[in-house]
Amino acid sequence: MSSFLSTTDYTDKTIRKSRLLPIEGAYNIRDLGGYKTFEDKTVKWGKIFRSGDLNKLTDTDLEYLTRIPIRTYIDFRDSAEISAAPDKKPDSLRHQYFLPIKTGNIIDFTKVNLEMIPILLVEGNKILIRDNQDVYGKFFQILMTEEDTPLLFHCSAGKDRAGLGAALFLSSLGVDREIIFQDYLLTNKYLKDKYKPLLDSMPDLAPLLMAKKEYLQAAFDVIDNEYEGMENYLKRELQVDLEKMRALYTE
Repeated sequence: MSSFLSTTDYTDKTIRKSRLLPIEGAYNIRDLGGYKTFEDKTVKWGKIFRSGDLNKLTDTDLEYLTRIPIRTYIDFRDSAEISAAPDKKPDSLRHQYFLPIKTGNIIDFTKVNLEMIPILLVEGNKILIRDNQDVYGKFFQILMTEEDTPLLFHCSAGKDRAGLGAALFLSSLGVDREIIFQDYLLTNKYLKDKYKPLLDSMPDLAPLLMAKKEYLQAAFDVIDNEYEGMENYLKRELQVDLEKMRALYTE
């Protein structure tokens, strides 16, 4: 594996094209850089990464993440998830933050008809927006601390809790909503191999294991209809300094 290029010389064409880091023991670890904003700026590469679980990272993976170097990570999983699959962490790590969002607080899939999953995931994303402002507010307070970067945030699949975190992060920088949807849906490409055996045997679980545009759209609808739009939601509910975010993460 080639050495990781520094954040000031981030020109690896393979990573820039796919966003996916060359990690063997985890899925869906990707860079949120490179997106254009409405101010005709670009989100910086090599600063913020989103991911699924990190409990099966190899020694080579950990060495790679250390070379980035990942300084901070944020874990959106609850204590039961962490105990079941404790993260492996790179030596470069300096700050760790646990901001749990209990999935059981959103939907108990063991008690519902599989046909109801898409509807419940739509409702679950609305709940993420309404009931987890303290978590996502803390998420942004960490993002606004410059010495905490490069930073990686994750949940179990890197799909729902981390997916919304990525959408809010990119929104704060002025990235177009359609581009944010494209980033959100990349999860399906990068989780495909992880879930293939399960989906081959239980295809009805696809709505649970995939990112769908209507899930994230439901979150945006709540923001637009109940909080007077994204800018107001970020500034008033999450206490985000948008000018600072854009100064830190765009160029």
